[in-house]
Amino acid sequence: MSNHLPVLIIGAGPTGLMMACELARHGIKFRIIDKKPEQTSCSNATWIQTRTIEILDHLGIVNRFLNIGHACNAINLYASGKHLLKIPLDQIDSTYPFVLMLPQSETEKLLNEYLKELKSHVERSLEFIEAAQEENKVISTIKHLDGKIETITSDWLIGCGGMGSAVRSTGKFLFPGHDLPEQFLVADAKMSSSLSKNEIHVFFDKGAEFPDKRTILAITPLKSNKYRITANVYQEGARKTLYSHEATDIIRERSHGKYTVNDVSWISPFWIHSNIIDHMRDRLTFLAGDAAHNHSPVGGQGMNTGLQDAYNLAWKLALVIKGKAKSSLLDSYQSERYPVICKVVKQTEQLTNMSLFDKTFSIKLHHFCDKISHDKKTEQKIVDQIEQLDIRYKNSPVIDYHECISTKSPRQGERAPDVLIDQATRLYDHLRNTQHNILLFTGLSASNEAIEKIKETQQWLSKTYSDLIKIHIILTQKLKDFKNNIIDENAAVHKRYGVKNNAIFIIRPDNYIGYCSKSFEINLIKTFFQKYLI
Repeated sequence: MSNHLPVLIIGAGPTGLMMACELARHGIKFRIIDKKPEQTSCSNATWIQTRTIEILDHLGIVNRFLNIGHACNAINLYASGKHLLKIPLDQIDSTYPFVLMLPQSETEKLLNEYLKELKSHVERSLEFIEAAQEENKVISTIKHLDGKIETITSDWLIGCGGMGSAVRSTGKFLFPGHDLPEQFLVADAKMSSSLSKNEIHVFFDKGAEFPDKRTILAITPLKSNKYRITANVYQEGARKTLYSHEATDIIRERSHGKYTVNDVSWISPFWIHSNIIDHMRDRLTFLAGDAAHNHSPVGGQGMNTGLQDAYNLAWKLALVIKGKAKSSLLDSYQSERYPVICKVVKQTEQLTNMSLFDKTFSIKLHHFCDKISHDKKTEQKIVDQIEQLDIRYKNSPVIDYHECISTKSPRQGERAPDVLIDQATRLYDHLRNTQHNILLFTGLSASNEAIEKIKETQQWLSKTYSDLIKIHIILTQKLKDFKNNIIDENAAVHKRYGVKNNAIFIIRPDNYIGYCSKSFEINLIKTFFQKYLI
Protein backbone atom coordinates (compact mmCIF):
# COMPACT_ATOMS: atom_id res chain seq x y z
CA MET A 1 0.00 0.00 0.00
CA SER A 2 1.38 3.41 -0.97
CA ASN A 3 2.28 5.66 1.94
CA HIS A 4 1.36 8.80 0.03
CA LEU A 5 -2.23 9.59 -0.77
CA PRO A 6 -4.52 12.58 -1.32
CA VAL A 7 -6.41 12.37 2.01
CA LEU A 8 -5.89 10.74 5.39
CA ILE A 9 -8.95 10.61 7.66
CA ILE A 10 -8.45 10.08 11.39
CA GLY A 11 -11.47 8.66 13.18
CA ALA A 12 -14.18 6.29 11.93
CA GLY A 13 -17.22 7.49 13.83
CA PRO A 14 -20.21 8.82 11.90
CA THR A 15 -18.41 12.00 10.76
CA GLY A 16 -15.29 10.18 9.54
CA LEU A 17 -17.40 7.55 7.80
CA MET A 18 -19.48 10.21 6.05
CA MET A 19 -16.29 11.93 4.91
CA ALA A 20 -14.92 8.64 3.59
CA CYS A 21 -18.16 7.73 1.79
CA GLU A 22 -18.38 11.15 0.16
CA LEU A 23 -14.76 11.14 -0.98
CA ALA A 24 -15.27 7.65 -2.38
CA ARG A 25 -18.38 8.80 -4.25
CA HIS A 26 -16.33 11.61 -5.76
CA GLY A 27 -13.57 9.21 -6.81
CA ILE A 28 -10.90 10.45 -4.39
CA LYS A 29 -8.33 8.06 -2.91
CA PHE A 30 -7.91 8.12 0.86
CA ARG A 31 -7.25 6.05 3.95
CA ILE A 32 -9.43 6.15 7.03
CA ILE A 33 -7.97 4.83 10.27
CA ASP A 34 -9.22 4.41 13.83
CA LYS A 35 -7.40 3.29 16.97
CA LYS A 36 -10.44 1.33 18.15
CA PRO A 37 -10.36 -2.36 17.16
CA GLU A 38 -14.12 -2.36 16.48
CA GLN A 39 -16.85 0.12 15.65
CA THR A 40 -19.08 1.59 18.35
CA SER A 41 -21.25 -1.04 20.02
CA CYS A 42 -23.27 1.34 22.23
CA SER A 43 -26.32 3.28 21.11
CA ASN A 44 -24.77 6.74 21.82
CA ALA A 45 -26.27 9.34 19.43
CA THR A 46 -29.74 8.29 18.31
CA TRP A 47 -31.38 11.28 16.61
CA ILE A 48 -31.14 11.58 12.83
CA GLN A 49 -32.70 14.89 11.79
CA THR A 50 -34.63 15.58 8.61
CA ARG A 51 -31.76 17.42 6.92
CA THR A 52 -29.42 14.49 7.55
CA ILE A 53 -32.05 12.07 6.22
CA GLU A 54 -32.16 14.15 3.03
CA ILE A 55 -28.39 13.81 2.76
CA LEU A 56 -28.70 10.03 3.09
CA ASP A 57 -31.29 10.24 0.31
CA HIS A 58 -28.75 12.09 -1.84
CA LEU A 59 -26.27 9.27 -1.22
CA GLY A 60 -28.91 6.76 -2.30
CA ILE A 61 -28.92 4.84 1.00
CA VAL A 62 -31.82 6.41 2.89
CA ASN A 63 -34.07 3.34 2.75
CA ARG A 64 -31.48 1.30 4.65
CA PHE A 65 -31.86 3.73 7.56
CA LEU A 66 -35.64 4.05 7.30
CA ASN A 67 -36.06 0.28 7.33
CA ILE A 68 -34.43 -0.17 10.73
CA GLY A 69 -34.98 3.24 12.34
CA HIS A 70 -38.05 4.50 14.22
CA ALA A 71 -39.76 7.69 13.05
CA CYS A 72 -40.97 10.19 15.66
CA ASN A 73 -43.36 12.85 14.41
CA ALA A 74 -43.84 15.06 17.49
CA ILE A 75 -42.19 16.35 20.66
CA ASN A 76 -44.22 16.61 23.88
CA LEU A 77 -43.33 18.83 26.84
CA TYR A 78 -44.52 18.23 30.41
CA ALA A 79 -44.18 20.15 33.68
CA SER A 80 -44.83 18.38 37.01
CA GLY A 81 -46.48 15.57 35.07
CA LYS A 82 -48.91 17.88 33.25
CA HIS A 83 -48.86 17.92 29.45
CA LEU A 84 -48.13 21.45 28.21
CA LEU A 85 -47.40 21.27 24.51
CA LYS A 86 -47.16 18.99 21.51
CA ILE A 87 -44.81 20.23 18.79
CA PRO A 88 -45.70 18.47 15.52
CA LEU A 89 -42.86 17.58 13.17
CA ASP A 90 -44.98 16.20 10.35
CA GLN A 91 -45.82 19.59 8.79
CA ILE A 92 -42.31 20.47 7.65
CA ASP A 93 -41.34 21.00 4.02
CA SER A 94 -39.60 17.70 3.36
CA THR A 95 -40.22 14.19 2.16
CA TYR A 96 -39.05 13.12 5.63
CA PRO A 97 -41.11 15.04 8.21
CA PHE A 98 -39.85 13.34 11.34
CA VAL A 99 -36.84 12.58 13.51
CA LEU A 100 -35.49 9.10 12.82
CA MET A 101 -34.39 7.30 15.97
CA LEU A 102 -31.54 4.88 15.37
CA PRO A 103 -28.66 3.85 17.66
CA GLN A 104 -25.29 5.21 16.57
CA SER A 105 -23.99 1.65 16.39
CA GLU A 106 -26.50 0.97 13.59
CA THR A 107 -25.70 4.25 11.83
CA GLU A 108 -22.00 3.33 11.80
CA LYS A 109 -22.78 -0.20 10.64
CA LEU A 110 -24.79 1.06 7.66
CA LEU A 111 -22.15 3.63 6.69
CA ASN A 112 -19.43 1.00 6.99
CA GLU A 113 -21.39 -1.32 4.70
CA TYR A 114 -21.88 1.47 2.17
CA LEU A 115 -18.18 2.33 2.33
CA LYS A 116 -17.29 -1.29 1.51
CA GLU A 117 -19.64 -1.15 -1.49
CA LEU A 118 -17.61 1.87 -2.61
CA LYS A 119 -14.50 -0.37 -2.50
CA SER A 120 -13.03 1.19 0.66
CA HIS A 121 -12.81 0.21 4.30
CA VAL A 122 -11.72 1.38 7.74
CA GLU A 123 -8.26 0.35 8.96
CA ARG A 124 -8.56 -0.35 12.68
CA SER A 125 -6.15 -0.57 15.61
CA LEU A 126 -4.07 2.19 14.03
CA GLU A 127 -3.37 5.14 16.31
CA PHE A 128 -2.57 8.64 15.09
CA ILE A 129 0.39 10.00 17.08
CA GLU A 130 1.23 13.35 15.49
CA ALA A 131 1.56 15.17 12.19
CA ALA A 132 3.96 17.68 10.69
CA GLN A 133 2.79 20.02 7.96
CA GLU A 134 5.17 20.99 5.20
CA GLU A 135 4.48 23.32 2.30
CA ASN A 136 2.49 20.85 0.22
CA LYS A 137 2.05 17.72 2.32
CA VAL A 138 1.27 16.40 5.78
CA ILE A 139 3.54 13.79 7.35
CA SER A 140 1.58 11.70 9.87
CA THR A 141 3.03 9.27 12.37
CA ILE A 142 0.84 6.20 12.92
CA LYS A 143 1.28 3.47 15.52
CA HIS A 144 0.07 -0.08 14.83
CA LEU A 145 -1.26 -2.46 17.47
CA ASP A 146 2.04 -4.40 17.51
CA GLY A 147 3.98 -1.19 18.17
CA LYS A 148 5.16 -0.74 14.58
CA ILE A 149 5.44 2.92 13.51
CA GLU A 150 4.24 3.88 10.06
CA THR A 151 4.72 7.23 8.34
CA ILE A 152 1.94 8.32 6.01
CA THR A 153 2.22 11.38 3.81
CA SER A 154 -0.89 12.97 2.42
CA ASP A 155 -1.96 16.11 0.63
CA TRP A 156 -4.66 16.70 3.26
CA LEU A 157 -5.39 15.51 6.80
CA ILE A 158 -8.90 15.42 8.30
CA GLY A 159 -9.44 14.97 12.02
CA CYS A 160 -12.73 13.28 12.85
CA GLY A 161 -11.64 11.67 16.10
CA GLY A 162 -14.30 13.11 18.36
CA MET A 163 -13.89 14.92 21.67
CA GLY A 164 -10.49 13.33 22.27
CA SER A 165 -9.17 14.19 18.80
CA ALA A 166 -5.40 13.66 18.62
CA VAL A 167 -5.26 15.70 15.41
CA ARG A 168 -6.66 18.67 17.32
CA SER A 169 -4.64 18.20 20.50
CA THR A 170 -1.32 17.76 18.67
CA GLY A 171 -1.99 20.51 16.13
CA LYS A 172 -2.26 24.27 16.23
CA PHE A 173 -5.86 24.44 17.44
CA LEU A 174 -7.46 25.91 20.52
CA PHE A 175 -10.60 24.29 21.91
CA PRO A 176 -11.97 26.73 24.48
CA GLY A 177 -15.03 25.84 26.50
CA HIS A 178 -16.24 24.39 29.78
CA ASP A 179 -18.29 21.62 31.34
CA LEU A 180 -21.80 22.24 32.58
CA PRO A 181 -22.00 21.80 36.39
CA GLU A 182 -24.40 18.87 36.34
CA GLN A 183 -23.95 15.16 35.73
CA PHE A 184 -26.27 13.25 33.40
CA LEU A 185 -27.08 9.66 32.63
CA VAL A 186 -28.00 7.97 29.42
CA ALA A 187 -29.69 4.58 29.33
CA ASP A 188 -31.46 2.13 27.06
CA ALA A 189 -34.55 0.46 28.49
CA LYS A 190 -37.47 -1.73 27.54
CA MET A 191 -40.65 -0.09 28.79
CA SER A 192 -44.39 -0.01 28.38
CA SER A 193 -46.58 3.09 28.36
CA SER A 194 -49.91 4.46 27.19
CA LEU A 195 -48.10 7.48 25.69
CA SER A 196 -47.53 7.54 21.94
CA LYS A 197 -44.66 5.35 20.78
CA ASN A 198 -44.15 7.60 17.76
CA GLU A 199 -43.46 10.76 19.74
CA ILE A 200 -40.71 12.15 21.99
CA HIS A 201 -41.62 13.00 25.59
CA VAL A 202 -39.67 15.48 27.75
CA PHE A 203 -40.51 15.94 31.44
CA PHE A 204 -39.48 18.93 33.58
CA ASP A 205 -39.86 19.04 37.36
CA LYS A 206 -38.74 21.31 40.16
CA GLY A 207 -36.35 19.42 42.38
CA ALA A 208 -37.19 18.99 46.04
CA GLU A 209 -33.82 18.22 47.62
CA PHE A 210 -31.85 20.96 45.82
CA PRO A 211 -34.31 23.84 45.22
CA ASP A 212 -31.99 25.73 42.89
CA LYS A 213 -31.94 22.77 40.48
CA ARG A 214 -34.52 21.08 38.31
CA THR A 215 -34.86 17.61 36.92
CA ILE A 216 -35.11 16.66 33.26
CA LEU A 217 -36.17 13.37 31.75
CA ALA A 218 -36.19 12.88 27.97
CA ILE A 219 -37.67 9.66 26.59
CA THR A 220 -37.19 8.88 22.92
CA PRO A 221 -38.57 5.67 21.37
CA LEU A 222 -36.47 3.20 19.45
CA LYS A 223 -37.67 0.05 17.69
CA SER A 224 -39.98 -2.43 19.45
CA ASN A 225 -40.45 -1.49 23.10
CA LYS A 226 -36.99 -0.02 23.50
CA TYR A 227 -36.39 3.57 24.57
CA ARG A 228 -33.46 5.93 24.99
CA ILE A 229 -33.45 7.70 28.36
CA THR A 230 -31.56 10.93 29.11
CA ALA A 231 -31.75 12.61 32.52
CA ASN A 232 -29.73 14.69 34.92
CA VAL A 233 -28.49 12.72 37.95
CA TYR A 234 -29.58 15.43 40.41
CA GLN A 235 -27.06 14.60 43.11
CA GLU A 236 -24.15 16.37 44.74
CA GLY A 237 -20.78 15.16 43.52
CA ALA A 238 -19.76 13.07 40.54
CA ARG A 239 -20.60 9.39 40.12
CA LYS A 240 -18.48 6.99 38.09
CA THR A 241 -21.00 4.18 38.30
CA LEU A 242 -24.78 4.31 38.01
CA TYR A 243 -27.15 1.38 38.50
CA SER A 244 -30.17 0.18 36.59
CA HIS A 245 -32.47 0.49 39.62
CA GLU A 246 -31.57 4.20 39.81
CA ALA A 247 -32.61 4.69 36.21
CA THR A 248 -35.83 2.79 36.92
CA ASP A 249 -36.62 5.06 39.87
CA ILE A 250 -35.86 8.21 37.85
CA ILE A 251 -38.13 7.12 35.01
CA ARG A 252 -41.00 6.21 37.31
CA GLU A 253 -40.80 9.37 39.41
CA ARG A 254 -40.15 11.95 36.70
CA SER A 255 -42.66 10.53 34.22
CA HIS A 256 -45.21 10.49 37.06
CA GLY A 257 -45.94 6.82 36.49
CA LYS A 258 -46.55 7.11 32.76
CA TYR A 259 -43.82 4.54 32.00
CA THR A 260 -43.23 1.08 33.41
CA VAL A 261 -39.66 -0.17 33.14
CA ASN A 262 -39.21 -3.82 32.23
CA ASP A 263 -35.45 -3.88 31.74
CA VAL A 264 -32.49 -1.46 31.64
CA SER A 265 -29.94 -2.91 29.22
CA TRP A 266 -27.32 -0.17 29.33
CA ILE A 267 -26.58 2.84 31.50
CA SER A 268 -23.74 5.33 31.45
CA PRO A 269 -22.94 8.64 33.18
CA PHE A 270 -21.78 11.65 31.19
CA TRP A 271 -20.98 15.32 31.51
CA ILE A 272 -22.02 17.98 29.02
CA HIS A 273 -19.03 19.65 27.39
CA SER A 274 -19.49 22.98 25.64
CA ASN A 275 -16.52 23.67 23.36
CA ILE A 276 -15.92 25.29 19.98
CA ILE A 277 -12.69 25.10 18.01
CA ASP A 278 -11.10 28.47 17.28
CA HIS A 279 -10.71 27.59 13.58
CA MET A 280 -11.69 24.51 11.57
CA ARG A 281 -8.67 24.53 9.27
CA ASP A 282 -4.94 24.90 9.72
CA ARG A 283 -3.37 24.95 6.26
CA LEU A 284 -3.61 21.32 5.09
CA THR A 285 -5.48 20.03 8.14
CA PHE A 286 -9.23 20.15 8.77
CA LEU A 287 -11.36 19.25 11.78
CA ALA A 288 -14.95 18.04 11.61
CA GLY A 289 -17.63 16.77 13.98
CA ASP A 290 -16.97 16.44 17.71
CA ALA A 291 -13.29 17.16 17.10
CA ALA A 292 -14.40 20.72 16.34
CA HIS A 293 -17.48 21.19 18.52
CA ASN A 294 -19.09 19.67 21.61
CA HIS A 295 -22.36 20.67 23.20
CA SER A 296 -25.48 19.64 25.08
CA PRO A 297 -27.46 16.74 23.57
CA VAL A 298 -30.69 18.78 23.71
CA GLY A 299 -32.46 18.46 20.37
CA GLY A 300 -30.11 15.73 19.15
CA GLN A 301 -27.97 18.14 17.12
CA GLY A 302 -24.45 16.79 17.65
CA MET A 303 -24.00 13.84 15.29
CA ASN A 304 -26.09 15.56 12.63
CA THR A 305 -23.89 18.66 12.72
CA GLY A 306 -20.78 16.51 12.30
CA LEU A 307 -22.24 14.59 9.38
CA GLN A 308 -23.05 17.88 7.69
CA ASP A 309 -19.53 19.19 8.31
CA ALA A 310 -18.25 16.26 6.28
CA TYR A 311 -20.92 16.68 3.61
CA ASN A 312 -19.91 20.33 3.19
CA LEU A 313 -16.17 19.73 2.98
CA ALA A 314 -15.93 16.56 0.89
CA TRP A 315 -17.11 17.90 -2.49
CA LYS A 316 -14.91 20.98 -2.19
CA LEU A 317 -11.85 18.92 -1.35
CA ALA A 318 -12.63 16.55 -4.22
CA LEU A 319 -12.76 19.37 -6.78
CA VAL A 320 -9.50 20.86 -5.52
CA ILE A 321 -7.74 17.47 -5.61
CA LYS A 322 -8.98 16.87 -9.15
CA GLY A 323 -7.62 20.26 -10.22
CA LYS A 324 -11.08 21.53 -11.10
CA ALA A 325 -11.32 24.18 -8.37
CA LYS A 326 -9.11 26.81 -6.80
CA SER A 327 -7.68 25.97 -3.38
CA SER A 328 -9.46 29.08 -2.06
CA LEU A 329 -12.71 27.09 -2.30
CA LEU A 330 -11.62 25.32 0.87
CA ASP A 331 -11.75 28.61 2.80
CA SER A 332 -15.54 28.45 2.50
CA TYR A 333 -15.60 25.44 4.85
CA GLN A 334 -14.80 27.77 7.73
CA SER A 335 -17.03 30.62 6.57
CA GLU A 336 -20.03 28.32 6.02
CA ARG A 337 -19.81 25.79 8.85
CA TYR A 338 -18.31 27.86 11.67
CA PRO A 339 -21.39 30.11 12.14
CA VAL A 340 -23.55 26.97 12.15
CA ILE A 341 -21.59 25.24 14.90
CA CYS A 342 -21.35 28.43 16.97
CA LYS A 343 -25.13 28.78 16.86
CA VAL A 344 -25.73 25.14 17.78
CA VAL A 345 -23.33 25.24 20.75
CA LYS A 346 -24.70 28.54 22.04
CA GLN A 347 -28.37 27.59 21.74
CA THR A 348 -28.05 24.13 23.25
CA GLU A 349 -26.03 25.45 26.18
CA GLN A 350 -28.53 28.26 26.84
CA LEU A 351 -31.49 25.89 26.75
CA THR A 352 -29.80 23.39 29.05
CA ASN A 353 -28.72 26.01 31.59
CA MET A 354 -32.13 27.64 31.56
CA SER A 355 -34.02 24.39 32.09
CA LEU A 356 -31.73 23.29 34.93
CA PHE A 357 -30.78 26.43 36.81
CA ASP A 358 -33.03 29.36 35.87
CA LYS A 359 -35.37 30.09 38.80
CA THR A 360 -37.93 31.58 36.40
CA PHE A 361 -37.85 28.58 34.03
CA SER A 362 -41.35 27.40 34.94
CA ILE A 363 -42.80 30.78 33.98
CA LYS A 364 -40.75 30.89 30.78
CA LEU A 365 -41.76 27.34 29.85
CA HIS A 366 -45.47 28.07 30.24
CA HIS A 367 -45.10 31.31 28.29
CA PHE A 368 -43.22 29.48 25.53
CA CYS A 369 -45.86 26.76 25.29
CA ASP A 370 -48.66 29.32 25.20
CA LYS A 371 -46.93 31.28 22.43
CA ILE A 372 -46.25 28.21 20.30
CA SER A 373 -49.84 27.03 20.70
CA HIS A 374 -51.09 30.27 19.11
CA ASP A 375 -48.28 31.13 16.70
CA LYS A 376 -47.75 28.69 13.83
CA LYS A 377 -44.88 30.73 12.35
CA THR A 378 -42.87 30.52 15.56
CA GLU A 379 -43.69 26.84 15.85
CA GLN A 380 -42.44 26.25 12.31
CA LYS A 381 -39.26 28.22 13.00
CA ILE A 382 -38.47 26.08 16.03
CA VAL A 383 -39.17 22.82 14.20
CA ASP A 384 -36.94 23.89 11.30
CA GLN A 385 -34.16 24.60 13.80
CA ILE A 386 -34.56 21.19 15.42
CA GLU A 387 -34.57 19.43 12.06
CA GLN A 388 -31.67 21.60 10.80
CA LEU A 389 -33.69 22.80 7.83
CA ASP A 390 -33.07 26.45 8.74
CA ILE A 391 -29.34 26.31 7.96
CA ARG A 392 -28.38 29.01 5.50
CA TYR A 393 -24.84 29.89 4.50
CA LYS A 394 -25.22 33.67 4.62
CA ASN A 395 -21.69 34.99 4.13
CA SER A 396 -19.92 32.52 1.91
CA PRO A 397 -17.25 33.70 -0.54
CA VAL A 398 -18.42 31.12 -3.09
CA ILE A 399 -22.13 31.92 -3.18
CA ASP A 400 -23.74 34.66 -5.28
CA TYR A 401 -26.39 36.47 -3.23
CA HIS A 402 -27.28 39.26 -5.67
CA GLU A 403 -30.69 38.26 -6.98
CA CYS A 404 -33.92 36.91 -5.55
CA ILE A 405 -36.35 35.11 -7.84
CA SER A 406 -39.40 35.91 -5.70
CA THR A 407 -40.44 36.23 -2.06
CA LYS A 408 -41.54 32.57 -2.17
CA SER A 409 -38.30 31.23 -3.64
CA PRO A 410 -35.60 29.38 -1.72
CA ARG A 411 -32.58 31.67 -1.33
CA GLN A 412 -28.94 31.26 -2.12
CA GLY A 413 -27.15 29.41 0.66
CA GLU A 414 -30.25 27.37 1.55
CA ARG A 415 -30.77 23.71 0.79
CA ALA A 416 -32.51 23.02 -2.50
CA PRO A 417 -35.97 21.82 -1.46
CA ASP A 418 -37.33 18.54 -2.75
CA VAL A 419 -40.59 18.49 -4.71
CA LEU A 420 -43.03 15.70 -5.52
CA ILE A 421 -43.32 16.01 -9.30
CA ASP A 422 -45.75 13.15 -9.81
CA GLN A 423 -46.77 10.01 -7.94
CA ALA A 424 -43.56 8.23 -8.87
CA THR A 425 -40.92 10.98 -9.10
CA ARG A 426 -39.36 13.60 -6.86
CA LEU A 427 -36.95 16.37 -7.80
CA TYR A 428 -34.25 14.76 -5.63
CA ASP A 429 -34.37 11.71 -7.90
CA HIS A 430 -32.76 13.89 -10.58
CA LEU A 431 -30.16 15.43 -8.25
CA ARG A 432 -28.68 12.20 -6.92
CA ASN A 433 -25.18 12.67 -8.35
CA THR A 434 -21.86 14.36 -7.51
CA GLN A 435 -22.13 17.24 -9.97
CA HIS A 436 -23.51 20.77 -9.93
CA ASN A 437 -27.16 20.43 -10.91
CA ILE A 438 -28.47 23.30 -12.99
CA LEU A 439 -32.21 23.88 -13.15
CA LEU A 440 -33.30 25.90 -16.18
CA PHE A 441 -36.97 26.85 -15.81
CA THR A 442 -38.91 27.69 -18.98
CA GLY A 443 -41.65 29.36 -16.95
CA LEU A 444 -45.34 28.53 -16.83
CA SER A 445 -45.81 29.56 -20.46
CA ALA A 446 -42.56 29.51 -22.40
CA SER A 447 -42.21 32.01 -25.25
CA ASN A 448 -40.17 31.22 -28.35
CA GLU A 449 -37.66 33.84 -27.29
CA ALA A 450 -37.25 32.20 -23.87
CA ILE A 451 -36.82 28.76 -25.43
CA GLU A 452 -34.06 30.04 -27.71
CA LYS A 453 -32.30 31.71 -24.77
CA ILE A 454 -32.45 28.48 -22.77
CA LYS A 455 -31.01 26.55 -25.73
CA GLU A 456 -28.15 29.02 -25.99
CA THR A 457 -27.47 28.83 -22.23
CA GLN A 458 -27.64 25.04 -22.22
CA GLN A 459 -25.18 24.75 -25.10
CA TRP A 460 -22.71 27.17 -23.49
CA LEU A 461 -22.88 25.45 -20.11
CA SER A 462 -22.44 22.00 -21.65
CA LYS A 463 -19.42 23.13 -23.64
CA THR A 464 -17.76 25.07 -20.81
CA TYR A 465 -18.41 22.87 -17.76
CA SER A 466 -19.34 19.53 -19.33
CA ASP A 467 -17.80 17.23 -16.71
CA LEU A 468 -18.84 19.31 -13.68
CA ILE A 469 -22.53 19.91 -14.29
CA LYS A 470 -25.79 18.22 -15.07
CA ILE A 471 -28.46 20.33 -16.71
CA HIS A 472 -32.18 19.85 -16.15
CA ILE A 473 -34.77 21.73 -18.21
CA ILE A 474 -37.91 22.25 -16.12
CA LEU A 475 -40.92 22.34 -18.48
CA THR A 476 -44.64 22.37 -17.87
CA GLN A 477 -45.19 20.56 -21.16
CA LYS A 478 -43.10 18.40 -23.46
CA LEU A 479 -40.91 20.18 -25.99
CA LYS A 480 -38.92 18.13 -28.50
CA ASP A 481 -36.10 20.69 -28.56
CA PHE A 482 -34.68 19.68 -25.18
CA LYS A 483 -32.99 16.69 -23.62
CA ASN A 484 -32.80 15.98 -19.87
CA ASN A 485 -36.31 17.32 -19.42
CA ILE A 486 -38.20 17.36 -16.16
CA ILE A 487 -41.86 17.56 -17.09
CA ASP A 488 -43.43 19.69 -14.38
CA GLU A 489 -46.95 19.04 -15.61
CA ASN A 490 -48.66 20.24 -12.44
CA ALA A 491 -46.17 23.12 -12.01
CA ALA A 492 -45.19 21.78 -8.58
CA VAL A 493 -41.49 22.53 -9.05
CA HIS A 494 -42.21 25.98 -10.48
CA LYS A 495 -44.46 26.76 -7.54
CA ARG A 496 -42.06 25.54 -4.84
CA TYR A 497 -39.18 27.48 -6.37
CA GLY A 498 -41.32 30.59 -6.80
CA VAL A 499 -40.90 30.66 -10.57
CA LYS A 500 -43.48 32.04 -12.99
CA ASN A 501 -41.23 33.03 -15.89
CA ASN A 502 -37.66 32.11 -16.81
CA ALA A 503 -35.19 31.29 -14.06
CA ILE A 504 -31.95 29.45 -13.37
CA PHE A 505 -30.89 27.77 -10.14
CA ILE A 506 -27.39 26.34 -9.70
CA ILE A 507 -27.37 23.67 -7.00
CA ARG A 508 -24.00 22.68 -5.61
CA PRO A 509 -22.91 19.05 -5.13
CA ASP A 510 -24.03 19.30 -1.49
CA ASN A 511 -27.54 20.27 -2.66
CA TYR A 512 -27.26 23.88 -1.49
CA ILE A 513 -28.20 26.71 -3.82
CA GLY A 514 -25.16 28.67 -5.00
CA TYR A 515 -26.72 30.93 -7.62
CA CYS A 516 -30.10 31.91 -9.02
CA SER A 517 -31.34 34.49 -11.49
CA LYS A 518 -34.39 35.42 -13.53
CA SER A 519 -32.17 35.92 -16.57
CA PHE A 520 -29.81 33.62 -18.45
CA GLU A 521 -26.94 36.09 -18.64
CA ILE A 522 -23.92 33.99 -19.52
CA ASN A 523 -21.48 36.55 -18.11
CA LEU A 524 -23.20 36.45 -14.70
CA ILE A 525 -23.17 32.65 -14.62
CA LYS A 526 -19.52 32.69 -15.67
CA THR A 527 -18.67 35.18 -12.92
CA PHE A 528 -20.29 32.90 -10.34
CA PHE A 529 -18.39 29.80 -11.41
CA GLN A 530 -15.14 31.75 -11.57
CA LYS A 531 -15.44 32.31 -7.82
CA TYR A 532 -14.00 28.84 -7.34
CA LEU A 533 -13.81 26.72 -10.51
CA ILE A 534 -10.68 26.68 -12.65
